[in-house]
Amino acid sequence: MRTLTITPRGPFSGGVKRAIQEVLDAMEILDNAVVFPRSIEAEYGSFMAGSSVLIGTKMGGGRGSYVNSYTSGWLFNTSRKFTPQEKVPSSELPFSPAPYRLEIDTPGSGMIELPGYRLRNGILLLYTTPSYEFRFPGDVLTVGGLEDYAQLSVKTLENGFEGEVTPSLKKGKYVEVAVRGKAVEDIAFFKEGPGTFTYEFLKEPLLMVSHERVLSPQKLQKAMDGFIGLSGHGEFSLILRMGRKSSKEMKFTVELGE
Repeated sequence: MRTLTITPRGPFSGGVKRAIQEVLDAMEILDNAVVFPRSIEAEYGSFMAGSSVLIGTKMGGGRGSYVNSYTSGWLFNTSRKFTPQEKVPSSELPFSPAPYRLEIDTPGSGMIELPGYRLRNGILLLYTTPSYEFRFPGDVLTVGGLEDYAQLSVKTLENGFEGEVTPSLKKGKYVEVAVRGKAVEDIAFFKEGPGTFTYEFLKEPLLMVSHERVLSPQKLQKAMDGFIGLSGHGEFSLILRMGRKSSKEMKFTVELGE
């Protein structure tokens, strides 16, 4: 399990930084739990944070598209909330398999939903369970008519899916495939001709150590070395576009694997 430490910046952040470091020094990280030398007060629940850009400059982005524009911002509007489910007074906090969701756009806007623990001092111990079952209603998506058309064939993988795009373009200029979540759309394929692509979710389990007033999509993005895209569980959409006027959407779900 990879551990990510997300700390605040600024002249008044010393207290929170020290509290995070004290927790890191005290706990032992196992494959499926963290252990403290003595019993602590903790709540198990779910942490949600969402960010949108208030001020920034336009720039190109996405995995494969120069058509969509993203905003690289330096001022964000961020909301945070931890919803407790039960109190866990124990020296061992297990990482029970649970759904999670990450949706992070180019500048760090988006949303995160993570299970885990909140300690009495507001320190968060959140984690991901990278186990998935992808469920598509079909394996073929087609858009267009007699002159221009494009077909997308989908095959599920252990941690994602692969797609094969077969277009026939006379007037159209390009074919695009996007993966859309609740807050973010990520371009998985953009090309003028046929091709294949692979879209995979996180493979490695993560432990995120932060504070409930600090953690946000953009701070997590930095800790994850610039992660852009979608990963997790729930409902998503796969969108096949042919130019700017013609598109077709297929909703699919990702369940927690056994």
